[in-house]
Amino acid sequence: MMDYEELLALLDMEGSTDFVYFEQFAELLESGEDIPLEAILALVQGADNEVLAELTEGYFEDILQFVPDDEVELFTLLQTIGTTLAALAQGEGQSEEGTRTYAEELFKFRNWYTADSRVLSTDREDGVQSEIPLLAALTNYRVRNFVEDEYDYDFSEALDYPLDEYIVSLAALAEDEDPDDDAVTGEEQDFLP
Repeated sequence: MMDYEELLALLDMEGSTDFVYFEQFAELLESGEDIPLEAILALVQGADNEVLAELTEGYFEDILQFVPDDEVELFTLLQTIGTTLAALAQGEGQSEEGTRTYAEELFKFRNWYTADSRVLSTDREDGVQSEIPLLAALTNYRVRNFVEDEYDYDFSEALDYPLDEYIVSLAALAEDEDPDDDAVTGEEQDFLP
């Protein structure tokens, strides 16, 4: 299992403050290496919260482009995970506990995305089926415009992700709201004809 120093070497960085590039974030999430939670935690503890939020948003925007058009539930699931992780990075990342929560959720997503998720892949020619992780299925689907992909994918099993375990600060999500919006403030209002 890799330690923090080995993770820095994998990401071609000298320290956590160098964690600023999309490619580094993608490598962290997509690497086949066994990266423990404590190494990810050490990495994000030294990184800038706003940069983490931007990297998270950018990564999920990128992978959402390659979700098949008819996979609305998968698109919504990934969008929700990305939004939640970005909110955790931005809002909750101000505290030690918040940083740990972000690292834990990123670690959980990474394990699910690269290994635990299941997509049924069916060879169109001989009908042979196999299960592959979501990352592999989306990667194959992404390159099908450049190389002939002879497989069909059933993403229904990949929808099993424990969203109810997410803890998101409503204050962090509301930071982007305009205070002048006509939002309900909790005060009773009279509406007269």
